[in-house]
This record gives sequence, C-alpha cells and structure tokens, in this order.
Amino acid sequence: MIKINNLLKSYKIGTETIMAVDNVSLTIAEGDFITIMGHSGSGKTTLLSLIGGLTKPEKGTVTISGTELWSISDDELSELRNKRMNFIYQFSSLIPTLNVLENVLLPTAFSKNRIDAIDYAKELLTIVGLGDRLNSYPSQLSGGQQRRVAIARGFINKPQILLADEPTGDLDEETEAEILALFQKMNTEQKITFICATHSSEIAKKGNNRYRMTSGVLANITD
Repeated sequence: MIKINNLLKSYKIGTETIMAVDNVSLTIAEGDFITIMGHSGSGKTTLLSLIGGLTKPEKGTVTISGTELWSISDDELSELRNKRMNFIYQFSSLIPTLNVLENVLLPTAFSKNRIDAIDYAKELLTIVGLGDRLNSYPSQLSGGQQRRVAIARGFINKPQILLADEPTGDLDEETEAEILALFQKMNTEQKITFICATHSSEIAKKGNNRYRMTSGVLANITD
C-alpha cells in the first residue's frame, strides 16, 4: 500500500513561487489503477516524481508498505525503486547507442537472472508489436515505436508499482487502445499497482480511482 500524507512541493521562477503539489494526501491500495488527469503544469509529473522517490518534498511523507521514502538512505531508496517500481516517462528517453532489446534490458543491468530477463524482454516487445525490431536502433524507429519500447522497458523488472507519465502521448488511437489493454491485463493478472498521469479523458476513465489535478491540488473525480 502507498500512503501519501500532506505532500507539498513548490518551485521558484524568478520572484514567483509556483505551487506544484499543494498539500496532497492519498491512499493507494495494492493492485489499484489510479489515473490523474490534468493539463500541462498542473503538477501531475511532480506528484509522480515525489511518489517514486525521485524528488524530495518540502513537507509531507510518502510511505510504501510501511517504509517512509525519506527515512532511508539513498542506497536503500535506490534499491527499493529498482526492486519494487518502474517508470514510464513522458518522453521515451532511449539510449541511441543501444538497440531495442538492449534498451528494454537496461533496468536489469545488475540482475542475477539475465537470461530470464532476455526472454521476458523479447516477450514484452512482441506484445507491443516490436518483436521483429529487436536489433533496430532508436534512430530507425518512429516516435510511436520508440514509445512502445519505453513501455516494454517499464515492465521488464516486473514491478509492483508502475508510475506512468503520459504513457501514450504520441501513439495513434489503435495503438493507444492496445497499450491500455496491456496495462489493464498487467494490473489484473500481475496485480501491478498503476499510477498514470494523463491529459486524455479516455485513459482517465480506465482508472478504478480517478483524480484531477489543478494548480497542485488533487481532487477525486466522481462523475
């Protein structure tokens, strides 16, 4: 379970203070599919970064299965992220000198089960429609194909928690539907907890708990 309590994070731009996350509290049960809808600049990305332990809040706590993220060492926090969660970022962020398979395998660089990971990476790439592009490089792929590589990479370490920031932003409607079906399959069958930030009302509807973020304030969507 993830327990978020009174999170606060602001940024200074010149003389102006921007409240990115404004006193947000939220409890997320194991296996939840959470969607957070909001425009650019609403604070969605910052909130995901706080939940994932990538950004330290000015105030408040994030507790995952009884462990408060900022009460442990940097090494322990890195280990927790590596073993229990993964991220799908707004941009694909592929390494240009690595091929498709190598990019997906990147989070497993220190894994003891490398052979199993290779087989799983190939399976994931087949699921996202890139099983025939294992040896291609990012420059040889379209933007949508690069995004699908990033999505496959998000599942490679079999995370308990997946944080997704606009995961289908540059995909066509058909591919977006396929990826959403994959997310729901992983959520149902593997009990992965999803926290997905999106502009899309269609994606937002998929959440079993849905929220809207406006100027750093998080509110439940009940309609």
